[in-house]
Amino acid sequence: MIGYVIIVGILAAVLYVSSRAAGNNQSWLRWTFAGLLVACATVASVAWPVQSAPWVLLCFVAAGCVLLPAPFGMATLAGVMALQLLLSWINGLKIGLTGMPLTVLDIRIALANPAGLWDALALPHWTRHVASFVVVIVLLGWLLTGLVAITRFAMTCRTRIRTQTPWLRVAAIGSLAVLAMTRLNALYAAAAQDNSTWQLEGVAALAGKMGALPFLGYSYRLESQSTGDIYRDESGVVPPSPAEVRAAVLQYMDFTAGTASSPAQPNIMVVLAESTFDPGATFRLQGEWNDALFRTGEHTAANGLLRVNAMGGGTWITEFETIVGLDSRLFGYSGMYTHASLSPFVDRSIALYLRQHGYRTWAFFPHGGDFYNARNAYTNYGFETILDSEDLGRGPWIKTDRDVADSVQAAMGPAPAAPFFSYVLFIENHSPHDCAPADASGFAVRFAGTQEFIPNCALHEYLRRLDSTTAAVQSLQEYLVDIEARTGRPFVLLVFGDHQPHTFSSTGGFQYDYSGFRQIADTRITFFHIISSVPGKRLRCCSVMPSATMLPTLLSGYVASSPDDVYLGINLWLHAHCGTDAVHRDFGNFMSRLAPRSIAERTADCSAAYERALSGYQASGVVRLERKPQDH
Repeated sequence: MIGYVIIVGILAAVLYVSSRAAGNNQSWLRWTFAGLLVACATVASVAWPVQSAPWVLLCFVAAGCVLLPAPFGMATLAGVMALQLLLSWINGLKIGLTGMPLTVLDIRIALANPAGLWDALALPHWTRHVASFVVVIVLLGWLLTGLVAITRFAMTCRTRIRTQTPWLRVAAIGSLAVLAMTRLNALYAAAAQDNSTWQLEGVAALAGKMGALPFLGYSYRLESQSTGDIYRDESGVVPPSPAEVRAAVLQYMDFTAGTASSPAQPNIMVVLAESTFDPGATFRLQGEWNDALFRTGEHTAANGLLRVNAMGGGTWITEFETIVGLDSRLFGYSGMYTHASLSPFVDRSIALYLRQHGYRTWAFFPHGGDFYNARNAYTNYGFETILDSEDLGRGPWIKTDRDVADSVQAAMGPAPAAPFFSYVLFIENHSPHDCAPADASGFAVRFAGTQEFIPNCALHEYLRRLDSTTAAVQSLQEYLVDIEARTGRPFVLLVFGDHQPHTFSSTGGFQYDYSGFRQIADTRITFFHIISSVPGKRLRCCSVMPSATMLPTLLSGYVASSPDDVYLGINLWLHAHCGTDAVHRDFGNFMSRLAPRSIAERTADCSAAYERALSGYQASGVVRLERKPQDH
């Protein structure tokens, strides 16, 4: 930052000297300096397109300002540099709070609702008024300087028109703008090759290298390419009526006299099983393993395969979808960083819904609360009690799922205030899946058709950890059964996988190709299992594989007083019309455009239903949508 200030001072002095020289008929100094800046900027942008971005921006802007009338050029350069310094400060502040750098989406939201951005940045509200005043004064000063320059030019127009210099300067500034846009496109192309941006740290690092202003331009480019369908103007589209949604809900839930009420509202616990999927359904395997987590049991209300949007990583995506109930792809590239980019604008969630129905809400992390902005995000999602690994007395990480389960039970105690809703994150099956055995003959389960050590070793380690996950789930179920025995309050236990681990999905640097062993080619398929002691069979799910967004809606069926009372029943209506995936787009490389996947598969009925559902989501108030930019 100090370097920027020094450069601004030097350039301001040069501009002043060049303007004085021009007045003495020595305009060659102005042209020489502008040409030198352009040459340096071009060379730097070719050699180091990302790292040199802030300096290249400075050089191009300074070159243009040199060719402008001196007072206006100095004011413009000073304004651009002050803006860069201000945005850099805000960018650092936002990264510190959320892990996500400043984007154009933040600017749009700030312009529509400045108080919302100030809340997200945890700034005192009085500073908003001061900032607004300063911005207005600066803009008025800059405009006044420009008007003065234009007036002076007009007053001396007859004299100036006899020479070619003014028109050469205009042509030079136009050429400079074209060259700058060319180098800017090269910068964006280079930034798109950065594979580290699948994690928040990578995005923050990219923003740090590019500088605040160039990164804002990059985020605008991404947003213009993938704005997100939920931001489209659907004002002329009629959302599904309450009667239509009610009819759809009744296809999935039973509200008859025998099942509509329980002796008491059930305690509800959700377990996100990190990197857990059904290997027997996904791959061709030989041997036997503990598949109790996926089998139908005595208290199974619904189970099967689950479609998620995260692959190999991105747990926060599935967390958002199973808590808020909206497909993250609806938000474009912002949906890739839900905890940081979307959580501050969530107004409804399954947690808030259950609180309105008298529930106490808990969240348990196997890691620190600062990890991926988790604590702030869950606060925004509406959870009252949030306990991370440090709060649970386990240090930075809780290594095994059984330890997580034990910590949850100890924290909640034998008689927690009821009814309660607990959202628990497991961690043990996180990649990589390296294992110790050196002899493949010791593996009880293998991929069919191969004795190769590497894949079978990884499978062996995955199944070893799966045993721990299964035992942890059984422990939590026994905990809920014990509470029911003492209080008469039934329970609902939902377990699901957030994504397939990158060990087996060939992401995250793992190059082994498991596709030859697959029975299910789609690497976005995990599992879900709803276990319930609520009398009667409340759910009728699911003849067609559900998506992660349906899970909070299904859970609400155990609490809702009627079909009209379920949480976001429109999810079931859309599923009835479109099946597993209504969006029909996939996340490509992180921070890149959402690519259409198989639009041709979408029927006319599904296409119409999707548009109507978008209109319904916009009107639902789940996420604040202060502005709806047109889709590009």
